[in-house]
Amino acid sequence: MLRDVAETSNRFVDDAIVMWRMQRAGGMKLHAMIGPRVDGALVVWFINGRPLGFRDFSDWTSALHWTERLQAQNWTIGWRPVSE
Repeated sequence: MLRDVAETSNRFVDDAIVMWRMQRAGGMKLHAMIGPRVDGALVVWFINGRPLGFRDFSDWTSALHWTERLQAQNWTIGWRPVSE
């Protein structure tokens, strides 16, 4: 699984967009990126710059809504948005 995450994230980073960035005490950082696919979109999330997971979506709308839910879930466990 971790190998799949790394390979997938490396392939899409050039065309991807950072959706949000968050941080926790102790210097931990989290961010999610969304990128295009021929048949939809791919979301990859990272902790401290390392890919943690990915999810395929058949359309951009579903991918965008899912990233919003992921951000909300992380907020409930102590992650906070990074001010740009």
